[in-house]
Order: sequence, then C-alpha cells, then structure tokens
Amino acid sequence: MAMRGFTVGGREYAALIVLGSDDFDAMEVVEMIDGSRGGLLLEFRMDEESARLTHLGAEVGIPLLRASLEIFREEFLEPRRAAGLALPAW
Repeated sequence: MAMRGFTVGGREYAALIVLGSDDFDAMEVVEMIDGSRGGLLLEFRMDEESARLTHLGAEVGIPLLRASLEIFREEFLEPRRAAGLALPAW
C-alpha cells in the first residue's frame, strides 16, 4: 500500500493506494488529523471492466472530490494508458 498526501482548502488528506488485489485495485481517501488517519471519506475501485466510486462520505465537498479524482486518474488510469493496456469506462 502506498500513501499520497495532498491538501484541499487548508486541510490535509491522504490517498491510500492499494494495487494488485486479486479482484480490484482501490484508493481510499481519509483526512489526516494530527498525523493520524481519520475516517474514510471516499473509496474508488477499479477492475478490468469498470472504475467506480464505491464510498462517498456525507460531508465531502466538490474540491476534495475533484482533487481525489485527479489522483485516481494519475495513479490508476495513466499508468495503464502508458503501458498500452485497455482502460475501463471513465
């Protein structure tokens, strides 16, 4: 698992990236509070056929969603495109 930190609106977040699962790859987004992970805000999953947002927390603003989608694209879709692999519907 890899972790990528980012800031939105002065708040710190982390994208926890899990690649190579048997069924799907995933990215979870959590708020970082005093250096510790807070609760799950967003979860994205991707398999050979689809890319999905499987969890959307109740208080997720559009700026956080947009920043998270950009990280998902960079970490999941761009490497597949660069390798010449098929992309799920995006």
